[in-house]
Amino acid sequence: MKCTSELTVKGGSLSYLIKDGEVQVDNCRAAETVFVIPDRIEDLPVTVICKKAFLGNKRLLELVLPDPLREVGDWAFAHCDGLKKVYLKKNPIIFGKGAFKDCRKLSRIYLKEEQDEKTAGLLAMTPVMLDAEYLLSPMEAGEDIWLSKLDARLLTLLEKPDEEGYLKQVLCGEEDLMASLEYYLIGRRREKAQLCFSRLLNDFGLKQELRQYLFTYLKQNTKGCEYEAAWETVLEEHGQEKEYYRIFADAGCISEENFDSLLLDMGENNPEMKAWLLRYREEEMRGEDFFAGLSLD
Repeated sequence: MKCTSELTVKGGSLSYLIKDGEVQVDNCRAAETVFVIPDRIEDLPVTVICKKAFLGNKRLLELVLPDPLREVGDWAFAHCDGLKKVYLKKNPIIFGKGAFKDCRKLSRIYLKEEQDEKTAGLLAMTPVMLDAEYLLSPMEAGEDIWLSKLDARLLTLLEKPDEEGYLKQVLCGEEDLMASLEYYLIGRRREKAQLCFSRLLNDFGLKQELRQYLFTYLKQNTKGCEYEAAWETVLEEHGQEKEYYRIFADAGCISEENFDSLLLDMGENNPEMKAWLLRYREEEMRGEDFFAGLSLD
């Protein structure tokens, strides 16, 4: 029988056990939005975060992992709905199955040594958006071969037929979640649009050919097209995030033909976006650098 001990840490408390002169974190209870697991407990290195240690924690927004960490158990952080940022050392860490399953808001996994925003953004894409846990590798993140594998996975997902997986959901009795094929297709397009935006936002090592491919996908899903996933992603999911609007414009998604419809969609609740669009049209017609002086802060 395992004997665990309790410890209060920054952001909450945890239980742990000692094995072979090392500490394994067994369970964590976040009482605040930022939780820090110490590097050492009882003067021993913290090397393992056990299976389901943070499972379903709704409060957690930021997590700092210990420097000696070398193993993360299955579903350790799964269903942490609010988790946005993780900080870890660039070590050969082994992540178990579904370690970040359904952490939909995860946007950055920072390497403490580098703190590079775009590498952090790409690393965070791998376990959730790309469903590619084999790319969740701190030691390889940012390297040329890692970027090639990441972009290959991205293309595989973008080129997958939109209807793939629909029949499986129906047969599994999930038709109440996806009531029709049309609704399913809209959802898949939204996911693909978000993939495009995320890679363009974190464009480290992005080759021009792939950049143009992503722009083309967004343009084919702007306002006025059969599917409007690119515009819906900007409008409904990213509020006042200027960089999304920049990419939307750079991809050629704003035109005289759809301009009035964009304004109409925003209604009365998006005054800053309306001002953004109006000024964009005005500055673009004069050929000036619209974005240089623009701020939504």
